[in-house]
Amino acid sequence: MDKDTVRNSQVRIVTDIALWNLLLQGVKKQPKYSRLEAFRDLMERQRIALLTGDGKFMKGSVLEFSKAWGWDRDTVSRFLEKLQELGIVTMTLAGNRKAIKLNYITDNDF
Repeated sequence: MDKDTVRNSQVRIVTDIALWNLLLQGVKKQPKYSRLEAFRDLMERQRIALLTGDGKFMKGSVLEFSKAWGWDRDTVSRFLEKLQELGIVTMTLAGNRKAIKLNYITDNDF
């Protein structure tokens, strides 16, 4: 396999919330979340939606994410759109809120 093929190949790595909690342990809370912290928040929201039987999609408005993460609404929208472009999330509209599903989280354990 040549170097360009290796460099451009995608690898999917399955993790769990315990690993994310470990990785973020000791990270000093800033007024603004990092992209890593925002993604971890999405994972937690997805976990809660699955555990509470709210379906496979979590719901939240851009304004809600903006307040939780300390970001402006444009930054939230761009982040979510980039995650969708990468195939990490699926988004639909549910009224004025976004319904978001993390594509690599399974509900087999719930």
